[in-house]
Amino acid sequence: MQILRMDIEEILSIASKNPNISDIHLSSNEFVAYRVNGEVSRKEDIGQVWDEQMEIILRQLFRNNPQRFDKFLADKESDFAFIAKDETPFRINAFFKTGKLWIVLRKINSEPRILEEIMFQNTADSIKQNILASQKGLFLVTGPTWAWKSTSIVSMLEEINKNKPYNIVTIEDPIEYVFQAKKSIISQRELWHDTWSFQNAIKASLREDPDVIMVWEIRSQEGADAVMNLAETWHLVFSTLHTSSAVQSINRLLSYFPSDMQQGILNRLSDSLSGILSQSLVKRKDGQWRLATFELLLNNTAVRNNLKKQALDQIWTIIETNSQSWMISMRQYTKKLLERGIIDQSEADKLEKNRIF
Repeated sequence: MQILRMDIEEILSIASKNPNISDIHLSSNEFVAYRVNGEVSRKEDIGQVWDEQMEIILRQLFRNNPQRFDKFLADKESDFAFIAKDETPFRINAFFKTGKLWIVLRKINSEPRILEEIMFQNTADSIKQNILASQKGLFLVTGPTWAWKSTSIVSMLEEINKNKPYNIVTIEDPIEYVFQAKKSIISQRELWHDTWSFQNAIKASLREDPDVIMVWEIRSQEGADAVMNLAETWHLVFSTLHTSSAVQSINRLLSYFPSDMQQGILNRLSDSLSGILSQSLVKRKDGQWRLATFELLLNNTAVRNNLKKQALDQIWTIIETNSQSWMISMRQYTKKLLERGIIDQSEADKLEKNRIF
């Protein structure tokens, strides 16, 4: 068996230098593996990782903090962030699988990308004019765990940071990108490090004089109620859901509440929701890298009325027929990618097969 001949910083450096690598997989008695352009590739030339090496690597990622390692052993899993020597940030999940230690590292952009780099100009302009220029409302960014939701949110917050004299408060698990205050001031709070719960941090945020609040994920009825309350009290609020479309996101929010409360929730959303950006990743035709395809819903009069009437099935039609009002469906966005030769038909077919539209 070929034994791993690199330390963790060398393993991270390979990912940092290759823009096509998004994730690293490390497991006991397995070859180091990288996700390259969406596909996992084992690096047999690097070697396999022993059990003893896995513990050493995890302790290094914990900055040799014995309390954090002991807590991991007690909890059997841990989510945290790590910044490599070359300043590349990583989001890390460590866990056990069939009794063996496994570590997955997601590479995070070391610098925020501007909106125009990750989406079409019209979509970026729509978000800037209809969402970021507003001083209130709930804006959801949704998609699978691998869909670059954090990239989009960081880009939007950085746009505000550069242009608005605001106080931005973020509640994250974990903190991935550390902002540098520009025109705004920014308070970033990490779960388990700066606060014991999202709910506590959300309640405290109202006493921190915020203009913009980012709550990383809605996970419960209490969380859904809290972010809507923040939006209703004249704050611009960002949050995420693991859903693949705007309509599915609304249904997911409703699912957190009992049926006798759902009409009231829809009434609240009709007033507090500013929009939903749903996204998924597709492969580029040139093989260089993956890119996101988007669906953008804006809460206009037609959407508001259909929310109040519980006519959620009509909302997708509103998105499709309101391109002149800055909205776009994922099908329309993907069609543009096809027409411009950025992706091929097989990628659009995969999205449709997986019911992203």
